[in-house]
Amino acid sequence: MSAEASAHSQLKRKRRRTILPGELRIRIHEDFLELRKQGLSYNKIIKEIKRRYNVTIRKSTLSGWKNRKHSPYNGIRIPTLEFLKPSEDLAYIAGAIVGDGTVYKMSISAPRYDKFFVGLTVKDKEFAEEFGRRLAKVLGREPPIPRQNKYSLWVVEVQSRTLYELLKKPIDIERIRPYVEHCERCIAMFLRGFFDSEGYAHKDGEIGVVNTNYKMLEYVIYLLKKIGIETTSEKPILHHRAGRPFRDPKKTDKVYRARKDAYYVSVRMKSNLTFYEKVGFTIERKRKRLEEYLKRRGLLPNNSLTT
Repeated sequence: MSAEASAHSQLKRKRRRTILPGELRIRIHEDFLELRKQGLSYNKIIKEIKRRYNVTIRKSTLSGWKNRKHSPYNGIRIPTLEFLKPSEDLAYIAGAIVGDGTVYKMSISAPRYDKFFVGLTVKDKEFAEEFGRRLAKVLGREPPIPRQNKYSLWVVEVQSRTLYELLKKPIDIERIRPYVEHCERCIAMFLRGFFDSEGYAHKDGEIGVVNTNYKMLEYVIYLLKKIGIETTSEKPILHHRAGRPFRDPKKTDKVYRARKDAYYVSVRMKSNLTFYEKVGFTIERKRKRLEEYLKRRGLLPNNSLTT
């Protein structure tokens, strides 16, 4: 075989070499570190990794990991849900995604792997910026810069398989519960993200939220009560039936028909100040309406600011 043919054959073999998904490489890396602490040799670790994952890891790879010459993370800051820690920022992101957020997978043929996205498309720039800042804190990266689409809406989007797995729709309440109910502040920030997304504040003091997910609204009622905020009903109330015509002001004002029944939850007026103090709104137009109402009622001084 000529030198050229031999080189070509080696190149083909290299191309055929399986590239492990990032999250699997990281799991193996974590196992390797633990097995090294137990005093196992490289050969024994290779056998154990093979037993656990049916994958053969080279000794040179393990040596590189040990000497920190290279890392399997390759920019993947939170490879799996096991590495995701509860925080106020994550709770806010979850609330926003449950409301107006988008979560989707882009399928790519082998040898590449699918891409996973979480994002938000909204009309209020400060909402998009806040969402981006909190994403940056959770993922340990620079904040994504909001961009405007053809409808003049603000779009924020990042790649994260872990956030996709947590927040993919339909939302699994039991899956997000440990992150939402971690502490009172996490509950409050989940509710703020959700009310920023789907909520409203009227000049007459009414605060509420409309959504098609009945079970999620039941959960919202539960969370509000958990932090001392009463609602006007024990269960979500029907807002409109599927098939009702409506105009979408976010896009073209074209008339659409609702695909699902929608329900609403309202905060009792006597809990408005508690809502303001514990939850509040990021979106300025909503926050101002609530502040003006509370000032008219003498519940808030004229020079007060949202915390």
